[in-house]
Amino acid sequence: MAGAQSTGQGSVMQSFGRLMGRSVRGLTRGLLTGGSTPTRLRAWMVATTVVAVLFGVLGALGIGRRDASLGDASAASQQLIAVQDIQVRLVHADALATENYLRGGIEDATKRATYVSELAAVSDGLVQAGNRVLPREATKLATVSTAVSDYAGLVEQARANNRQGFPVGAAYLRVANVRVIDMEKTLREVELSLRHQVNDSLDRADKAGAWLHIFGWFLLLLVLVGGGWVAFHFRRLLNVPLALAAVLTLVIVVMAARVQGSAMSEAEAAAASTLQSADLAAQARSAAFDAHTQESLTLINRGNGAVNEAGWKTAASATTTALRTLCDRGECEPQRKFDAYAQQYTSVRTLDNVDGDWDAAVQLSLGEASAAFEAFASTTQQVTAGLGSEADSSMSTSSNGLGAIRVLVLLGGFLVAALALAGYGQRLREYR
Repeated sequence: MAGAQSTGQGSVMQSFGRLMGRSVRGLTRGLLTGGSTPTRLRAWMVATTVVAVLFGVLGALGIGRRDASLGDASAASQQLIAVQDIQVRLVHADALATENYLRGGIEDATKRATYVSELAAVSDGLVQAGNRVLPREATKLATVSTAVSDYAGLVEQARANNRQGFPVGAAYLRVANVRVIDMEKTLREVELSLRHQVNDSLDRADKAGAWLHIFGWFLLLLVLVGGGWVAFHFRRLLNVPLALAAVLTLVIVVMAARVQGSAMSEAEAAAASTLQSADLAAQARSAAFDAHTQESLTLINRGNGAVNEAGWKTAASATTTALRTLCDRGECEPQRKFDAYAQQYTSVRTLDNVDGDWDAAVQLSLGEASAAFEAFASTTQQVTAGLGSEADSSMSTSSNGLGAIRVLVLLGGFLVAALALAGYGQRLREYR
């Protein structure tokens, strides 16, 4: 699609270049090679009229492409937020399933219901997102959707064995966690692609805006120089149609440039502020749920949890990095909540590794540590939802006004062309 647009744009620019070349050569011959006054007037009239029409048509086309590209950026940002929500819900469900397993068969009914709800939301979200992203990303999301079904089956096998007191349930749970890690990798690839799509769309929008300036300022210069030549040659102080053409061109270019620039600035500001902050919050939530899962797995694999301890540290480090950046952007409460949970985790590890009291470690993990983590999860959920909604609103409304200014530029270009014909036509009639 991008290649076709580029080819079309190149063809238009080549045609414009050839047409401008002929016009400029004709104008040059009329002005510099000793042509008659009527010939010079016609050269100015033709050149100004052609450039005015091109300004209207191609300027409007450029604004339309900026509008479309900003729309693409908004759509990609919405899908980025949606895919991140899927990832967060997936690892949240895994954390709940692992914590409930640690309870030894007597599950927390509320957390079980939340697990079922989150997994259902993941499945629904994958279907919806798969229908809105590009085919390459849709294929990856379909792969994740299949893996979710396999994951749910493994969790159910783990639960069934856990209720009967069979330790093999832990093996099913570990395999289920590996599936989640694999799904996370795939979802991150989709997220990375969507981030690139947002940036590429903003780049296309920025480049499309140059058309208005190229044609607009050149047209204004042509009208002013031509009007000056007419005033000097005919000893007339003012040619009303050409003066109106100059004023109209200036007003349209300045107004359209302001609206275009405002749309671009709002979209770029939204991408650099609220969208990135929402991105960071989602990354922090995902990594934190990973850490919480590893905390439970460390206790489940008692005596063999070194790998899970290392996994907790890796996930916690990723969470802390994202939260620090988020705090630098003004959202510091999630970092304080996670620090409180991390202190509880340290106490859990001390009880298990240092004191050798596994039962007390499990009790603390399912009690105060779990409550501290829930406080973090609740806070970050509110922050993420707020930032995501703000980013969506800012990105989707950034192009407001471009449709109207596009029509104004198109009509204005033709009106300037008509004024040029009228202005130069007045002087030509004097030779008839």
